[in-house]
Amino acid sequence: MRDPGRLAGNVFDVLVVGAGIYGATIAWEAASRGLSVAIVDAGDFGGATSANSLKTVHGGLRSLQRGALGEMRQFIRERRTLLRIAPHLVEPLPFLIPTSRSVTRNRVSMRLALVANDLIAADRNRGLHRDRRLPPGRLLTRAELDLRFPGLPATAATGAALWHDAQMFSSERLVLGFIHSAIRAGAVAVNHCAVTAFTSEGGRVTGATVEDRMSGTRTDVAARVVVNAAGAWARALAGLAGNGAADPLLPRYSKALNLVTRRPAPPCGLGGLSDGRFFFQVPWRGRAIVGTSHTVFEAPADALRVTRRDVEALLADVNRAFPAVGLTPEDVTLVHRGVLPMRGISGSGEIQLAKESQVRDHAADGLPGLVSVIGVRYTTARHTAEQCVDRLFSRLDRPSVASRTASTILAGGETGPVDAFLARMRALAPRDLTDEQVTRIARAYGSAAEQVLADLTAVDTLRQPLSPDCSVTAGEVRYAVRKEMAVTLADALLRRTEAGALGHPGRAALDAAASIMARELGWDAARVAHEIESVEDVYRIDD
Repeated sequence: MRDPGRLAGNVFDVLVVGAGIYGATIAWEAASRGLSVAIVDAGDFGGATSANSLKTVHGGLRSLQRGALGEMRQFIRERRTLLRIAPHLVEPLPFLIPTSRSVTRNRVSMRLALVANDLIAADRNRGLHRDRRLPPGRLLTRAELDLRFPGLPATAATGAALWHDAQMFSSERLVLGFIHSAIRAGAVAVNHCAVTAFTSEGGRVTGATVEDRMSGTRTDVAARVVVNAAGAWARALAGLAGNGAADPLLPRYSKALNLVTRRPAPPCGLGGLSDGRFFFQVPWRGRAIVGTSHTVFEAPADALRVTRRDVEALLADVNRAFPAVGLTPEDVTLVHRGVLPMRGISGSGEIQLAKESQVRDHAADGLPGLVSVIGVRYTTARHTAEQCVDRLFSRLDRPSVASRTASTILAGGETGPVDAFLARMRALAPRDLTDEQVTRIARAYGSAAEQVLADLTAVDTLRQPLSPDCSVTAGEVRYAVRKEMAVTLADALLRRTEAGALGHPGRAALDAAASIMARELGWDAARVAHEIESVEDVYRIDD
């Protein structure tokens, strides 16, 4: 239950500002280790850059190319962790890169890369159920490539290198899993609650003033340490503290885009080169997601927009990487966008993304009580959270408690083997739900799916889909409001249910969902119109 009132009247050990994947993992890490935690976000949980994703969980094969073996090991550990703690949301995904007669992609060099990858990742399956284990990589001959992946455009290929990484069923639900876990451990979490100022005493940050964007109410939240995990807003937020606290937060930013398309999914993740840069096609929910593009972004984070030129430039790169695909703007159903920290621009003009997350204690800047985290990768967010909380114990002058988040199942992940869990949910589900609906509910909600299905069983009208073209049910929208703090239409349709995950769900679905939320939250006609327009804006591409 969303309750901003719980932010007042307490002195929290930690106030986390920003509830993307980094803020969410920090809140869970701190709460699981016995610290009292509050987490707020000016928007929704996971509603900004964390929503921009190819949905992949990497094991660091690109790090191997650079010889960054420590970095690669971190990827491997965190990929294994996510497969273990969120089995309903993270699963193995095969990837394939065609081999050629070039120096870097010939069969000998790719075989060596696959062998090295398997040796370095020898423990990749430790503690995983067999349905989440990653098989070793292997080379495919051209004949095997044509047999296993018929119709795959690979005219100049001598075969292919095949390996496995992992994929998220829903990156939004994974962020929510960390938030739910933090709440279960005692944290107070409030979305749509913006920091307007920091409070201080004797030169030390002692909390923040937050404004509930739903009511306009302002509250002073007292905390022994404030963690700034606001992503693209981190520099501006640190600037509120004064004392030049923003100055050490130096990364420039890149606008990153990925495109969900209406094209059928490729048979596996595919990598291809365009002007020396790698682009990927990834199968997801029966569709193809393509990306990623990067352009320098100098504007304030709130000014992030997507233009037709952005989309056309990314499509041109993807079509060069995969010449037979021939994607057009009409194929694009949703543009994922976000802002990522960058190190600079190479001599060839290529944007170089930051490789390592920053945990900056602003005591070094004369502003104790404030810690900023600049995260760079979805896959390794939990690891950075562990490092951050280790430092918080020192700042709190308390003996550290060992981290256990790498082995503790996330809220919703208590499913056991996923195939058996899906079979149980199908047996529990009302007969008039389709297999697609039951599977989607089971994967999205994990062990909470039993409650969702029980609600749908109890009330016939809750099983009604939002529209003939959108299978999400009225009951899922109501559950989002009553159980998961959805207070805007975008919260419910984009980050709680899967209604808008593949593209615009249709005006009929928007109207139906808005009507349900209006009854639950007391919206008038003007508020309903505003909420619908806000969702429409997500799918809008500027000229």
